[in-house]
Amino acid sequence: MTTEHFKERADEARKVYETSAEDMGRIGEAFARAASTFDLKGMSNAWKLGYLRGLETVFQSQEQTHHFVKETVKQGINGAQQMLQSYDKCLDEVQGKAGTALPFVELSRQFMRSVQHAADPLYKTAADTTESAFNYYEDSLARPSRQYAIDLNKRVLDTIITA
Repeated sequence: MTTEHFKERADEARKVYETSAEDMGRIGEAFARAASTFDLKGMSNAWKLGYLRGLETVFQSQEQTHHFVKETVKQGINGAQQMLQSYDKCLDEVQGKAGTALPFVELSRQFMRSVQHAADPLYKTAADTTESAFNYYEDSLARPSRQYAIDLNKRVLDTIITA
């Protein structure tokens, strides 16, 4: 995930929070109007809407955080792989500047390449496993649980507070 992609995700999250804040402001105004006339039913409905909207916002925040964590873990895996590649390039530059074959540099290059050759499949497997595990968690547990919690809360509140 590039820095630009992180910025786009952050902008999406910011828009969700701004929309939620605007919604909560409108709900607060509706509650205040109802309270000014001692309209208990209007106050109850405004409270219910505010609670449900807040719950949805918390769950959206949880989902956004999940995406950020997944991408951060994947970036860490990619960063380790890039570090090995950078070190190999650095050794190539040292060898090139020396002009003559330096036994220590050549031995280091061979060692780094063997490590890199052995580690590349591990990095790919780790990245794929991370993606798969996070997606499995989101699809099979997190998203259905969030939806269930919202539906349950809505049903309970609809039972307690009728429109």
